[in-house]
Amino acid sequence: MTTPPAEVSAVNPLANEFDKPKITKPSKSAAGIPGVLHAMAHAIPAHGVMPLLDMNKHGGVDCPGCAWPEPEQGDLGIVEFCENGAKAIAEETTPDRADVDFWAQHSVQDLRAKTDHWLGKQGRITTPLLYDRSSGDEHYRPVSWDEAYRIIAAQLKETPPEEAIWYTSGRASNEAAYMFGLLARRHGSNNLPDCGNMCHESTGTALSETLGLGKGSVTMNDFYTTDLLISVGQNPGTNHPRALTAFHKCKANGGKILAINPIPETGLMAFSEPQSLKGALGMSEKLADEYLQIRLDGDRAFFQALNRELIRRDAIDHEFLDKFCSGVDETIAHLSSLDDAELLRGCGLSMKEIKKAADMVEQSSSVILSWTLGVTQHKNAVYTIREMVNFLLLTGNIGKPGAGTAPLRGHSNVQGNRTVGIWEKMPERFLQALQDRFGFDVPREDGLDTVDSLRAMWQGKTRFFMSLGGNLVRVASDTTRLEKAMSQQELTVHLSTKPNGSHAWPGEKSLILPVKARTDEDVQASGRQELTVENSAGIVSASVGKRRANKDLNLQAEPEIIGKIGHHTFGDEFWMPMVNDYGVVREHIEATIPGFDDYNRRIRTPGGFALPNGPRERVFNTPTGRAMLTVNQTEVIDLPEGYLLLQTVRSHDQYNSTIYGLDDRYRGVKNGRRVVFVNPEDARERGLRDGDLVDIVSVFQGEERRAPNFRVVEYSSARDCVTTYFPEANVLVPMDSVAEKSNTPVSKSVIVRLEPLGKRAEDMPDKEDK
Repeated sequence: MTTPPAEVSAVNPLANEFDKPKITKPSKSAAGIPGVLHAMAHAIPAHGVMPLLDMNKHGGVDCPGCAWPEPEQGDLGIVEFCENGAKAIAEETTPDRADVDFWAQHSVQDLRAKTDHWLGKQGRITTPLLYDRSSGDEHYRPVSWDEAYRIIAAQLKETPPEEAIWYTSGRASNEAAYMFGLLARRHGSNNLPDCGNMCHESTGTALSETLGLGKGSVTMNDFYTTDLLISVGQNPGTNHPRALTAFHKCKANGGKILAINPIPETGLMAFSEPQSLKGALGMSEKLADEYLQIRLDGDRAFFQALNRELIRRDAIDHEFLDKFCSGVDETIAHLSSLDDAELLRGCGLSMKEIKKAADMVEQSSSVILSWTLGVTQHKNAVYTIREMVNFLLLTGNIGKPGAGTAPLRGHSNVQGNRTVGIWEKMPERFLQALQDRFGFDVPREDGLDTVDSLRAMWQGKTRFFMSLGGNLVRVASDTTRLEKAMSQQELTVHLSTKPNGSHAWPGEKSLILPVKARTDEDVQASGRQELTVENSAGIVSASVGKRRANKDLNLQAEPEIIGKIGHHTFGDEFWMPMVNDYGVVREHIEATIPGFDDYNRRIRTPGGFALPNGPRERVFNTPTGRAMLTVNQTEVIDLPEGYLLLQTVRSHDQYNSTIYGLDDRYRGVKNGRRVVFVNPEDARERGLRDGDLVDIVSVFQGEERRAPNFRVVEYSSARDCVTTYFPEANVLVPMDSVAEKSNTPVSKSVIVRLEPLGKRAEDMPDKEDK
């Protein structure tokens, strides 16, 4: 094993300087004309308006942002992109270039002092790059594709399978993800961590246990027609803005919305539809009929209190429970035994609010329960989601129109990646199907997920790391340890479009391989290629890149790179046919994964095709063949005196680790990111006021972690709860602080204290973005 260079530091001092954000009044409504103007400010300088008009439509490119489902063909609007979708496309199609001169000018040490916002604005990478620490040169330099493949093949031949890590971003297509999983398993490893391990793994674990499928059960039409949509721990105005149009249609059809969140999210409060006359005139409409300002990690206690109240009222669906469910009597007995006062302490709500929610449920014949990372990234997240499933089962809201589970995924194909094999513990039937199809011994031992991979890297147990997209150093927890862990690898390989923070922490050797983006035309031996993705509703559709503006760059497509690595390393005959024609990849997927029958034909159907979904049909592939109600304990986080619960979130000008800009207009923040949102009463109790500068300090198992230089922003928040942005606060989340069962980092209930620096924001000098 190699050791990190002596100059590796625990904190990037320049990137952690206070960036002096300006604080204004938050926007009162989401989207509308301001959203359109902001989107166009990003999009037009890069590519104009025309490429956006066919985005998310048949024959066009699928948005590389979120996984929000497309409307049915008859419901498609004039445009089917949102503000953040336009930003994502602008990032791909920028005319700026991180060319050879850029890398010659900036050493690895220089890159470490830059923010990811600055790095991302340098433009598209133009040619393969190599860093070699043994050469004494601290810069990446150009390298040929053939030399890059030679280096990778040589390292893989020397690396035991258990010492290789294969990480996948959720933006990768089905074709690239399938080939990547095949490459890892051909090397002999199931070490296939992915971004899904860090976001909705708790969802998949809980839903698989209770309903037999780790995906949501609703369709787009269900959103439009439901009587009641309960939104828990989500911010659709920023994370999946097109959802607001569906929520608006729900309200127009007579449905109601109950929002549950520690801080009010603008998109759930008011929405201005930019494609309507009212929206064009600047008029907004209220979305949430009720808003419950819940305590962080209080969702489980809330749903237990709600379920207990519904049982008291006998407002449960006995016929559904008798016919389709098991564990009913034990669960009802447990819920009936719980203490009201303890449940209310856990969720931070009143009994009046619980009863109001129960009234809304009683008055509804159909209910959708929708959630995101505000639910999934807590220690007991799996048990919380199981309790949420209890609610749907007790009320019979699974497998009927307008009802069901709606976990909204993040990146556009994170769900598809899992479907086609990116998981460290795929079932035996899939592994055997691969072996039968490709003729090599497929490993059976479960691999490492993301957290276990990071732990192995930190402990010096791995030698090779390859990332199919993504920016793992910035999106994962325990930043300082991960930076050092990455630098300990013998070879790191990143398939990337633009510079990012992970490139600043290379292994002994590191390769950056510049890839074609989803919008770029991809021509192989059989002609122009198309890719496929799966959205949050389980619909698989085609995405066709058409842009030729980057054809002068020395780029290759992700399936092409993966196939050529396999060919150079193993020489198998099946790699190059997949490179030459992605239809061959889809034939392999069809032959090894149920539900992809007639794959190549069905993706040419407008709107794509739906994968099988048992819960949607009231078919539950559990050990009992029935939906499972579960007993879940109530565990309230008791804070030490002076401490608070912290959650990390995205700003509005952000998508995962990609920072499009430095504004968050929905929360009133401009030109900066180092802010912490604090309830005014919590601030006063700690001797703080708006504008004070603090360090945020977490303590886990006696070890402190520190995120420096944050401005206090007094904000409407649940008591004892504070909020700030990631990745700036990821350093506070310990590698060993994970959710039970799912092993997801606990990023939404971090116990912290705020240490005053004795400084005021207005007294600090302005800081240039770095």
